[in-house]
Amino acid sequence: MPWWSWIVIWVAVTAVALLLYVLIGIRLFRKFMAVLGEVQSAGSRLSFAPPAPSPVAADSLPAVFLDPAAARRRYEDGKAERKEARRERRVERRHLRGQPRAWRDIPGL
Repeated sequence: MPWWSWIVIWVAVTAVALLLYVLIGIRLFRKFMAVLGEVQSAGSRLSFAPPAPSPVAADSLPAVFLDPAAARRRYEDGKAERKEARRERRVERRHLRGQPRAWRDIPGL
């Protein structure tokens, strides 16, 4: 085998390897663009809008300007209301699922 045949063989092997890399790159690029299209369509379907601000009562003052006792009373009242609302949601959820009521869910006990 003459010496130049080795050069031809290595040039051919290198050319085939480069062609393979180019084809793999094109395939990866197409798949990446397809994924970006899916992400864009999912983003438009979900449309991340910021949540609407909760309405603030006009007569409420920030707690910084309230008397500490009044602020504590307001906090305790709100805490009791939230606890009662959670209890009512729990009782309703258990009623819908057909689960028995807990003793602590019966008012007056």
